[in-house]
Amino acid sequence: MSVPPRTLIWTHAPTAELQLALHRAEAGPAALVPVASGTVLLPRREIGFPAARRFAERVRAVGGSGLLVRWDARGAVWADGTAAGYTGAARRLVGALRWWRLGAVEGEPEVPADVAEVRVLVDEGRADTWITALPDRAGLAINTVLPVVPVTQGGAPLA
Repeated sequence: MSVPPRTLIWTHAPTAELQLALHRAEAGPAALVPVASGTVLLPRREIGFPAARRFAERVRAVGGSGLLVRWDARGAVWADGTAAGYTGAARRLVGALRWWRLGAVEGEPEVPADVAEVRVLVDEGRADTWITALPDRAGLAINTVLPVVPVTQGGAPLA
């Protein structure tokens, strides 16, 4: 059984402000993980690359920045609104036509250590409870569509 690709969006915006702005914009659903460098959004697992890219654009519009990262065991692709990149066998993560339009160059995005830690924890399946509970559409109650994953002081995110 293959594991579907995983997706995250990181922004510098503070979690509480981002949650309210995204709810007003009816964007989502996603689990929000507060980190020292801003907020990591974890969209529902079934999101495709085009929808994830549109969601990242909404995050940029309300949060000022947004780095989309989509990956699986064989590769990763990322886009920040102005540049895009990939590692490994990433073409199948976006589709052939989208790949050509993406103009991705080989390389890893630079992310803060706390965002890299969240990505590792997502790979371990530690966010699956939150992600699988997400509704399939936005426009519901704010805590249902954009739940904030609790992070204890000194503890690992998604623990």
